Amino acid sequence: MANPDDYRFVVLDAVERLRRDAEAVNGADRYDQGRQMAYYEILQRILDSAETVGMTADEVGMQGFDPGALIGVRSNRAA
Repeated sequence: MANPDDYRFVVLDAVERLRRDAEAVNGADRYDQGRQMAYYEILQRILDSAETVGMTADEVGMQGFDPGALIGVRSNRAA
């Protein structure tokens, strides 16, 4: 059975990869705009889930990151 550190690693690694991939998309065409929206929704969902259990953006690897910036809006819970 995995321990809490294993789960933490999985979450932080996934968020890091998602952020890096999201920031690499330039949004120049409709396909890339769709990808940016998908990244926004995934990363915002992670923040929502973290907030539900009392975690901060820092604790899930999103310190200083606002997923809304991917689609040109400011999130109400911007990090």
